[in-house]
Amino acid sequence: MGYIWMIVPILPALATVTIGTSLLGVLVSVLPRISSITQAQSTQTAVTSIAGEIFALYGLAIITFYVVLFFGALAFYYLIDRRNRHFGRQQLLFSALHRYLAAKAPASENMPRLDQLSEDSVYDERDRPAGLWAVLFLFVNPIVGLLAAYNLTQDLQRHDELQSSYQTTLVDAFSDAGVHPPAFSPYKFHKRDPFLFIILSAITAGLFWIYWFYTLLKDYNEHFSDQSKFEDQILNSLMPQEAMITCGVCGAGVPRNARFCPSCGKAQTS
Repeated sequence: MGYIWMIVPILPALATVTIGTSLLGVLVSVLPRISSITQAQSTQTAVTSIAGEIFALYGLAIITFYVVLFFGALAFYYLIDRRNRHFGRQQLLFSALHRYLAAKAPASENMPRLDQLSEDSVYDERDRPAGLWAVLFLFVNPIVGLLAAYNLTQDLQRHDELQSSYQTTLVDAFSDAGVHPPAFSPYKFHKRDPFLFIILSAITAGLFWIYWFYTLLKDYNEHFSDQSKFEDQILNSLMPQEAMITCGVCGAGVPRNARFCPSCGKAQTS
């Protein structure tokens, strides 16, 4: 998701300032008209005009409120949906790797560990109903928003821990299967304290929420980018050597269609 979505946590503040400024403008314009009313007819006209302006401002506030809620619900739908799709994709990868390596080295002591990690991923990283969370956000905001952000932050941290363990075990499993183990890049963890983030959001009247939302975009985007390299590094080890080319940066062998070098991690232009 692009950082254009940062407009979501900023919209409530913008809406509050806009409506507040408009209300102040109406009050400032009303006072001189009230003091200049002298006749019954002019009084009725002025009251009608003032009531119309206030009613229009009230309508604008209602519309703005639901626009803010709609974009917030849409953002959480996309955040949760891509979380689900990514976790599901990785579970398929874990399962496929386990079947492949178990067929080549069934007696390896690392195979039960890989199988256990794969099962943990399926059990602990079940889908969260993105549509339901989005609908709830429309009616129970901001409680649902904070709860969804809490879960997304916690989910990524548990995911990091599981994948780090899997990555370490996978290297040994590749060696047991007689396959050259991938040269994995150092794993990057995303350590956040969602409970502390809730407290800070409450203390700052929601201002800290802007930063928290930024970390959700940033951490998941970084993880997806690292996951792409992780998958390429696995494919590099499984690719036949005759299909290799030379990395223009470090000189190591790289599969012809790989996007990143398995040794130095640099992007490949061809």
